[in-house]
Order: sequence, then structure tokens, then C-alpha cells
Amino acid sequence: MSPSVVVIGAGIAGLAAAHRLSRAGVAVTVLEASDHAGGRMSTAVREGYRIDRGAQFLSTGYEVIPELLRDVDLFDSLKTCSPWSGIVRDGKIRRVHSRAPATLASSGLLKWRDLLRLGWHSGLDARRSKALPLNDYSAWHEWDDAEAASWLIKRYGREVVEYLLEPMLQGFYFQAPEENSRALPVWMNSFGVRRCRTIALDQGMGSLTGALAASLDVRLNTPALSVHHKADRAIIETSRGLLEADRVIIATTAPVAQQLCPPETPLLKTLLDTRYSSTINLGIAFRDGLGETKIPDDLYGVLIPRNERTQIAAIGIESRKSPSLVPQGELLNVMLDGEAGKRLVHASEDAALSEVLPELERYVPAVRQYMSFVHFNRWPHAEPLSPVGRSRAIATYRKACTSMQRVVLAGDYLSVPTTEGAAHSGIWAADFLLNALNVRSR
Repeated sequence: MSPSVVVIGAGIAGLAAAHRLSRAGVAVTVLEASDHAGGRMSTAVREGYRIDRGAQFLSTGYEVIPELLRDVDLFDSLKTCSPWSGIVRDGKIRRVHSRAPATLASSGLLKWRDLLRLGWHSGLDARRSKALPLNDYSAWHEWDDAEAASWLIKRYGREVVEYLLEPMLQGFYFQAPEENSRALPVWMNSFGVRRCRTIALDQGMGSLTGALAASLDVRLNTPALSVHHKADRAIIETSRGLLEADRVIIATTAPVAQQLCPPETPLLKTLLDTRYSSTINLGIAFRDGLGETKIPDDLYGVLIPRNERTQIAAIGIESRKSPSLVPQGELLNVMLDGEAGKRLVHASEDAALSEVLPELERYVPAVRQYMSFVHFNRWPHAEPLSPVGRSRAIATYRKACTSMQRVVLAGDYLSVPTTEGAAHSGIWAADFLLNALNVRSR
């Protein structure tokens, strides 16, 4: 009789784990509290517009996600985004080319001396980290020893921090340098040094998680309530009754995992106490186009530094990510920074829009005139913060896991704060259990 595993959570971490186990012949059941799979890697469809609810982009530096795409015959749906993006300085959008670092200075975003300083130190870090995986945060523990902001200012200068690194941290992860270990920006910088390109999925990010879920036993609207041990079995209490399994993977956010399985050791408490940034992601549709706009035609996105913004951290122009997302006109994906996200995540739509639209009008002056609808995606737990010690705690947790334990953890807080990191954590958990259960992966 094949072993059985229950995976709690149908985000990309849980689906990646379940997919790996299922292909190895393990009987897998996936429990999902909501009415759809994918979590923060899902896509809403409204009036023909495909709106990525959370995760927006992938990278050519990813390894796990491309393999999953191949498994479900979606690899050909990857689209390379324009190499041009924008960062605001002095009220103007500065055009930056991802593979031409000189545009950071020629655009007026940075001074040449700041660019040279950035290039020198980035090169030193790149040589030290060139062999490290981009999807495994535990591998970056060498840098997990100091708070990021002061170290970054000393190393790169305040201009680089305020007009390049801070807007990237907020635009991608909705958090500030002051909230993180220096390991996070060193890891983030490696994507640029390794010349990784930004890519997207033609039918939206949820096309992958939807395809994975379709091949698995995923039980929607079935929240897990608790996880217990009974002799050699794990008992999972759900809203629809009890389940038994040989092992359990809890692939949720840290707060949910803590409720399901209260920590029994200081190490687990550290991991499950991981704090998250918050954001609201607004999909704003324009059936007749944007009208007058200050966003150049070749940019797929704009980052807004804290010296320039009120609450908008990033604006994505979705037709330039993939035309198939936008049946007509245009679709903007507007993301709030961590402070605004925390303040407004539970506010009414009218209250949030009363703050967001005046700022958006700086870049799209006719937004109120031309917008057709606004689709709200609220994320109280958007991305895990990475304070000093998180990378080391993940590495210690993985070393401490034993083949006898019934419950294994996965999720973005156990890796880097990306879809790739979450998927990698699920693959790690699945491979650990396959080894513990003496099952050969296929």
C-alpha cells in the first residue's frame, strides 16, 4: 500500500509539494481553505481581463517554476517582458534598461559616481555568491548577520539605497530596508548581476497553479483546523471531518501554520513568528485606453521610491507584460507599499481609492475619466519579512528534521519571498518525505 500525505494549503508551495509526491506514487490530498487554488499565485478573470491577484512576474533565474511549467505543458506560455522599466525621481519617470546598467546614470536616476560605487561592490558580492541558488534563502546565511539599511548606506551610499534598492524592496516585497537582514538585498541584487530577465505567463500566473491543481486531489473550501499525532498516524481535523495520513506538509503562511501546529521548540517558534508585509493590489481596467499618460510606451512597470510616493509602490502595465491579459484598452496593476497596505488592507474600497487615485493621477491624469472598474486583492500577509537570523533559522530547521517526524513545514517564510522560493520550499519538503518514506522519485 502506498504511503499517504496530506498537504495543507494549495498555494504554489503546497501544489509543488503535492505534484512531486504524486508523481512518485504517493497518495496525496490537498486541503485548501478558500474557494480557489493558487493563493498569492492566482489570476482573477473579470469582464475578460486577467488580473494577477498577487505574484506578477517570474525570472529567467528561476529553476523550479520552469520545470513545473514543463510538467503541465505550459512552458511555451512564458513571455519575455520588455527590458525597460521606470523608477521615479524628482517627479519624472526615469527609463532604466535591465541589461544596461549605465542607464541608471544616463537617465538621471543616479549619479555616475554612485553607479560606479554600486558596480564595484555588487561585483565583489557577486563573486562571493555566484554559486548560491537563487531559490534557497538558507544558502545565503553568510550575509544574515546585520540589518540591511545601515549596511547598504555605508556600502553603496544613500542615493543608491533611496532610488534603487528601497523602491525595489517595496515594489516587489512591500517592505523597507530597515525591516530586513542584509542577506535579502544581496540576494535580490544577484538577479541583476547574473543578467536574469523578467518574464511572465501568457494567461496569467494562475495558469500554472490551476494546471497543477487540476491534476491533484484538491479539496477547496476545506480548511484544516488542527494537526495531531496518534501512534504512527497524523490526524488532521478539518471543517468536514477527520483525515488520517502517514505524513503532513503544512504549506501555508507562518501565522496559519502556527495555529495548526503550535511550536514545541524555540527554533519553530522563531520560524512561525515570522512577520509579513501587507499590501493591496488593484487591477484597474480601461476599456478605451489610458488617455493621456506620463508612462513611456516601452515600460512594463514603474517603481516609486518613498521620497516620491504617498502610498503607491509600483504600477504594472499589463498589456506590456502579456497582451492576452487585456482584451481591450489597458489594465494597470497598482500595488501599495507596506505601510499603506497595513493601514488600508481592511479599509473600504471607497476609502482606499480616495487615497490611491490622486497619486495615480500624477502618472495617468485621466484615470477617473477612463477607468472602467477596479478589482481589489487584499493581502494582509503579502510577503514574509527577513530580519536578521531568518536565513540561518531555515538552515537549522532543515538540518534538525528527522525521518520520524510526522509534520514538515513549507511556504514562502521558509525560503526567499518569491513564487520560486515558495515552490522550492514545497519541493524540499516533498523530497524530504520521499526519503523518509523510502519512496524513489520518478
